[in-house]
Amino acid sequence: MSSIRKKLKVNENDSKNTRMDIASAGVLGNWRPDELTHISRFDKIASLCVEEAKNLERPITAMEVGCGELWALRVLYKSYTVKKSDVIESYQGFDIDPACAIENPFWSNGGEPIENSTWLKNFNATITIQDVTVPRKNKEGEQYGNMFDIASETIDFFWTTEVIEHMEREFVPIWLKDAARCLRPDGLAYISTPNHDGSNDKLPEDHVYEWGFDELKEELEKHFHIESVVGTFMQMPNLKKAQKQYAEPTVDGLPINSFNKFPQAWTTEQLLMLRERFGKQFLRMVVATPYPEYANNCAWVLRKK
Repeated sequence: MSSIRKKLKVNENDSKNTRMDIASAGVLGNWRPDELTHISRFDKIASLCVEEAKNLERPITAMEVGCGELWALRVLYKSYTVKKSDVIESYQGFDIDPACAIENPFWSNGGEPIENSTWLKNFNATITIQDVTVPRKNKEGEQYGNMFDIASETIDFFWTTEVIEHMEREFVPIWLKDAARCLRPDGLAYISTPNHDGSNDKLPEDHVYEWGFDELKEELEKHFHIESVVGTFMQMPNLKKAQKQYAEPTVDGLPINSFNKFPQAWTTEQLLMLRERFGKQFLRMVVATPYPEYANNCAWVLRKK
């Protein structure tokens, strides 16, 4: 069974806009690596919010591009026993889909304007419906200002998940640069997107352009220091390739990897243990972690230069 996706209207620059229906997938048991990985990303982002607030010793200002149904905030609200106002001072979400301004039907106030939802008020949230492939224009149709209506260096944590693959390559560097402008110096960023090097040559129907690993790394390093990058799920044949590459050469008995934070290949014993613990769908997600170059999808944790 394929992933459940809500198809959105096509924008003027032919982005193929869809949104995975996480709530329906959970109810229907459609737990494929795509869905499971989405859930793990939202949990990771929620964790990063808590950690960054602790690091700064104050609540953070947050920004998300492609906010969809605000799942990272929902996970933080439901699954983390912390005082929400101690974690997030304010949140600004951007998405092309007007439906994002309506509450999820599985939640209280479902179908009503999301700004009226009690849970969201914990985060002092603002949702802006905006196409990030189109420059902002005034009433006269003239381009003005920056891509995002946010003051420079005022955001502590910016994230975007599974967005850049839905638009033409030429548009991505523009809004990534402006998102970096919004971040304070040394501000935190989290970006996840497919890695075309680890995927099939044929793009999914709703993807316009998938970046290669080194290609995206080069683009991100224009604005960010890379703290870590992990694979989020992978095809099992690629696991064998990764195991072989990461196992050699070695220095002092450890495999060489000049970039990855996790240089060691899984041992035979570790893989056997993981296979005992997880079924096929979860396993594809877990084993990809140390092999971003071979994974279908990567998650990057970054700091603004």
